Amino acid sequence: DRIIKKGHYSEKAAAAICRAIVNVVHVCHFMGVAHRDLKPENFLLADDGEEAALKATDFGLSVFIEEGRVYDDMVGSA
Repeated sequence: DRIIKKGHYSEKAAAAICRAIVNVVHVCHFMGVAHRDLKPENFLLADDGEEAALKATDFGLSVFIEEGRVYDDMVGSA
């Protein structure tokens, strides 16, 4: 909601948000978790500050990654 409310972001600010999203996904994968339902609604800012940490939520469809397994099943929500 905060991102929509602000309306306009500089290229630098938008890049920082994208970098934070990629970092969250990287940490999940590093921990061996595939979220499988990434969408804007499943990201929250930790507080009201400008430098608030971005957090992923709703891990209901997530799985622990099994080495060598190919994940090709359709999951997620719209």
